[in-house]
Amino acid sequence: MNRRGKLLKRYDVILIIAIVSVFFVFHWTRPREGQSIEVYVNGKLSMQIKTPGTYEVRDGDKYLMKVIFDGRRVHVEDSNCPLKICEKTGAIGPGGTIICVPNKMLVKFKTTANTELDVMTW
Repeated sequence: MNRRGKLLKRYDVILIIAIVSVFFVFHWTRPREGQSIEVYVNGKLSMQIKTPGTYEVRDGDKYLMKVIFDGRRVHVEDSNCPLKICEKTGAIGPGGTIICVPNKMLVKFKTTANTELDVMTW
């Protein structure tokens, strides 16, 4: 009976790990709606990114940097600024911001939540 109790506990642990793994797979692979990346140069909206990919940011003919969006996070790569602080910021998620002062650039990760009321109050 003692041996059977240990075996049951081992299967319980395996079952819990399997359930948690399935949750994470569905969580990380589900489509993210209402997310976009806004890139501002000199205070003006330069581009809005909604699909994953690598994007070059330019100010006219001047190359500024590459912005990489993987669908969940965004980061700056290959900036032409001297200190590379925007690159060192790393990847940001929803609500995050990357600032590049020398290039006068701002990268914002925006989410749009459904703000409609579904309840009528009196």
